[in-house]
Amino acid sequence: MEMRIAIPTDFSLPAEKAALYTLELFRDMTCTFFLVHTYTPSFFRAEYLLHSPGQIGLGDFYQQRVLDTLEAFKARLKAKDSNPRHRFMIHAAFNSLDAELHDMVGKEDLDLIAMGTQGATGAKEVLLGTHATLVAHKAGVPVLIIPEQARVAALEEVLFPADYKADYARLPLQVLRTLLQQAGARLHILHTYTPRDQTEAGRQGRQQLEEALKGVDVHWHEQEEDQLVSAINHFARQQPIQLLVLVRNPHTFLENLLVTPLIDQIGFHTRIPLLVLPPA
Repeated sequence: MEMRIAIPTDFSLPAEKAALYTLELFRDMTCTFFLVHTYTPSFFRAEYLLHSPGQIGLGDFYQQRVLDTLEAFKARLKAKDSNPRHRFMIHAAFNSLDAELHDMVGKEDLDLIAMGTQGATGAKEVLLGTHATLVAHKAGVPVLIIPEQARVAALEEVLFPADYKADYARLPLQVLRTLLQQAGARLHILHTYTPRDQTEAGRQGRQQLEEALKGVDVHWHEQEEDQLVSAINHFARQQPIQLLVLVRNPHTFLENLLVTPLIDQIGFHTRIPLLVLPPA
């Protein structure tokens, strides 16, 4: 199976670290990596978009400079990548990053978007940076968000908090399954509940998830807890993990993480990658 993965870059050191992390994570697989850079330079005004004679050619010059920088970025990654089954493509576009990636999902048949994040500039309490937040909100495929402090390590323990309310039968779990099976990692399903949450729908949700994860080494954890954040932190203190998996659903814990600007709740968020699964 070939994985098709977009890796956005702004040519910063954190972006390059995230790209190298992704290559290592998929080191034993056949992959096509799309190295993506989008740009909206400040000198592009309405006159240029309307083909003002004074601006003609300026955009072509800037695009060529971006393509040259992408080629250099590709060369650096290839020099550090030992898998001959890894193929690299470059992609530059005059567009916003989230909109371009949204288009690429269909046009390039992407399986995953993998990107780094520093959080908002000067605000370490923010869980995700602006670009990562926008992409995670809109992408139709899983998004792997890699913090600047993340270090490549063997994938052994993966944590997936689940409320049993998603449509797990239709959830895009193939990337997660692939990662788990390639690494021989354990998947920990953490379900927090209060007595009022014990419903037939919840039981059916678990059955759906069990069916969807057949063939995966799954460990189930039930915890009577009203606050999911504290439950996640408690679990991570007891069992070190290398990846956190969350489903993007409206009005859920993840949605709050994406839109709340003062998140310093997950104690390990600055070093553990986050895999965001879109709703089915």
